Amino acid sequence: VGIVQVDAHADLRIAYQGEKHSHASVMNLLVEEGNSLAQFGVRALCQQEVDSRKDNKVFFVDAEELVTKGLHAVDLPEDFPEHIYISFDVDGLDPSQMPATGTPVPGGLGYYQSLHLVEHALKGRKCVGLDVVELAPDGNAAWDFTAAQITYRLMAAAMIHQG
Repeated sequence: VGIVQVDAHADLRIAYQGEKHSHASVMNLLVEEGNSLAQFGVRALCQQEVDSRKDNKVFFVDAEELVTKGLHAVDLPEDFPEHIYISFDVDGLDPSQMPATGTPVPGGLGYYQSLHLVEHALKGRKCVGLDVVELAPDGNAAWDFTAAQITYRLMAAAMIHQG
């Protein structure tokens, strides 16, 4: 299974605050198990995560390149698995479009840009599952609705790309 991740953070730490099963380590655990990983929108990572990307052959296009070049489609490597799991962290979006998250980081993706990147990654592949995570409701229903709309759109994309 290949994982397509939209996130502000690489989540490739060996451990975070001594915990190897941390939210900051989840992608590291998955690539160590041999899963392929493609990351879009990352803009906060440490040297350990940079090294992990190289050691585990992680495919990535970070937020600065995606945003400044206005990219809405990036081809995955030809050898990337056919079966795709989508992991969409709402902090992958710019805080101006999704402030209701626990760890907002400036310079993020646009709403449509992030959805287009995932939809393009699914072309010719089969979506086997997805998650939308890290919404931190703050009383403004607009952000809850944004997360729900992302979920609906990804569910629709998954249905189209069933194989």
